[in-house]
Formats: sequence, structure tokens, C-alpha cells
Amino acid sequence: CTTDVQFYTPYNYRRALVWSAVMTVFSHLDPVFGSVFAIEAVNDPITDATKTPGYGTFQKNFVELIRVIELTLGISVPSSNISVSVSPSVSNNFTAALLATSSATGISTEVQAALSEAVPILREIGAASGLQTVLEASSFKQTGPPLVANFMDVNYQSNKPSNPADVAIGPQAYDNHVFYSHGGIANPDPTSYMSSICNFKRIQADAAVGNSPLWFGEWGLST
Repeated sequence: CTTDVQFYTPYNYRRALVWSAVMTVFSHLDPVFGSVFAIEAVNDPITDATKTPGYGTFQKNFVELIRVIELTLGISVPSSNISVSVSPSVSNNFTAALLATSSATGISTEVQAALSEAVPILREIGAASGLQTVLEASSFKQTGPPLVANFMDVNYQSNKPSNPADVAIGPQAYDNHVFYSHGGIANPDPTSYMSSICNFKRIQADAAVGNSPLWFGEWGLST
């Protein structure tokens, strides 16, 4: 662990967007990832929002990136006002279609760059995984649901954090963590745990600011 977390820079946000693009594509096109229903942007961000500069912009770009890819795949995305048109000339070559989408208007420059950088990675992984036909020589139109964009909830941070609910396009869900094993929440016994769980206010607090549905992606009990 380090007290000098250096993730929160334009360079690393861009790297994260590129890999998010790769995982979004394979979640829809590779049967190995067929059970994936959500992708989380950042796990365990620093809880002090003053130490995560640019995180709100990354949240917006992360959502836009996923939805642009899904619209390129022909997936219907509720509440989307993004316009993506796939030319018939690339309707049987997804990587070519994605490259064309990367230069479309109305998409942030960060998302455009990430899509463009993701294409050679997709081709390389496709060649190594036997997915060249899927990515470059077959119809890629999909009819499944869009992925859930997942974020740590806004109340995970303090000092005026950005609210990921403000940038939602399509389905979105929120993550929180609770570690009774760290102490300070409830005594380490069954009765105290149940009393705490039944009176937990995080779900209501998050719902009040649009962070719903909420799940607890990490938790721990002392036994």
C-alpha cells in the first residue's frame, strides 16, 4: 500500500478508459464473458474528494465510452441522446466500425482517443484468442441489454465529491463497502450485527441522492 496514490492523473484516466473499452467489447462479443452484467469504474477511490482531481470527468467519460460502444453494437440504451451511425461498409467489421465511431462528432475527445487506442488492443487479443472472425469478419449487431455502469456511491467520499448519478446514461448501480471486522460499527456478535444491519442508513442516504440500486461489494465480519 502507499499513501501517495498517483492514479488520479490524465494519463492514468486515459489508460483506464482504454481498458474499459476493451472489457466492454469483450463483455458483449466474447462468450467467455457472457455472465458479465456490470463494469465498475474505480474501486475504493480515496475518500477525500480533494485528493481525486478529475474523477468527476472520468466518471462522465466512463459512462459515455460504454454507451458509445454499445450503440455501435446496435444495443438499445435507454435515456441516451448520443447519436452513433454505422456505415454499411463496416457492418461486418466491428473494429473498423469502432474506429469510425471514434471520430464521430458529439463524443468527448477523451472518449474518442480511448476508442481509437482500444482498436489495436482488441485486434491483438482477438488474434490470440480466436476471435478475429467475431471482431473483423462477421455481423456484430447485438440484441442483449446494455451493461450496468457501476460506481462507488457518492457518499463514499467527502469534501464535495462528484455524484456519478449526474452522468448516468442507461442502467447504473452503486457500490459501498462495510467492514465490521475493522471495528467501530458494531460489537463482534450476532445480535449486534443483526441490529446494525436492520438499522443501516446507507441505502436510504444513497437513494436520496440518486445512488440506487446500491450493493455492498465488499464486507467483512469478525468471527
